[in-house]
Amino acid sequence: MNKFILDVRHGQANTAGVKAKQDITQILTKNGYKELSFAVRDTKIAKLIMTGHDWSKTLKRVNTGDMVVLQYPMYSRFAGNIFFKTVKKLNLQITKVAVIHDIEALRLYKDDDKKIAEELNFLNQFDTLIVHNEKMMKWLLDNGIKINMISLEIFDYVNSNPMIAASFEKPLVFAGNLKKSSFLEEFEVKKRTELFGIEPSEKYPDNIHYNGVKTPEELPKFLDGSFGLVWDGESLETNTGIYGEYTRYNNPHKVSLYLSSGLPVIVWKEAAIASFIQNNKLGIVIENLGDIDNTLNRVTKVQYNEMKNNVEEISKRLRTGQSILNALKRIV
Repeated sequence: MNKFILDVRHGQANTAGVKAKQDITQILTKNGYKELSFAVRDTKIAKLIMTGHDWSKTLKRVNTGDMVVLQYPMYSRFAGNIFFKTVKKLNLQITKVAVIHDIEALRLYKDDDKKIAEELNFLNQFDTLIVHNEKMMKWLLDNGIKINMISLEIFDYVNSNPMIAASFEKPLVFAGNLKKSSFLEEFEVKKRTELFGIEPSEKYPDNIHYNGVKTPEELPKFLDGSFGLVWDGESLETNTGIYGEYTRYNNPHKVSLYLSSGLPVIVWKEAAIASFIQNNKLGIVIENLGDIDNTLNRVTKVQYNEMKNNVEEISKRLRTGQSILNALKRIV
């Protein structure tokens, strides 16, 4: 059996665009998977006329008994549906696996029953889904997914930078889209907080220091701190908004960035990733940020060193892609 990872492109641009997809392609090709490239056509007419032909050409190397891994979402639902039709037309009896990066029914389509149904029907065409965690799996089961699912538990993060020397005395670190993290404008924690990301506010408290934008590859070099903070929305008391609510189901890639760099994390108690952090003693789970000073004061040196040692161990796993490789081994 040959195993393939599908690299979907839009013209010459890699769909991955996001590091999580690029990392999975890199990890799998280093571990015996063959890369299949597919370019989504630019215009509607070209898509209608050429997509079936393009899939037939891409799938020439695939034989019955092989496995093809696709990363979801991809650029085009239309192209995705033609993929399944082409597999059927070519009579290929293959194992079709989707690695889920985002479920739009839990995020952008929350109030659109038609789009939710379309997304779930599309996903039911695969043989197996690799989903973020057990909470996402339960939601998908409850809402009509009928196929095999495997929990990834946490995303890998390819990171060739030296691990930082995390220390409790150092600042907090926050990296991400700062526009959707307006809670930072009221985040008056005693610890200094170092920010990285796009669209910063002009009115942060004095304890917050903005460090500009870094690429996903270079960012780990700058995360010199005590904890990496994972929080979304406007409120210090809970995660709010579309993306804040989404953390009840998803594994933020930011968690993997911090852990792979050697930083323990601070996450919301209601986030899906919280149980993984607690069970593996990789950081602090917190109900609201208003109490963060008291929470940090209760952390002993022994507890922090235990977290730091655990983070160093899991960092090795994340850097070498053990999460995705173990999930796929369970399918094979």
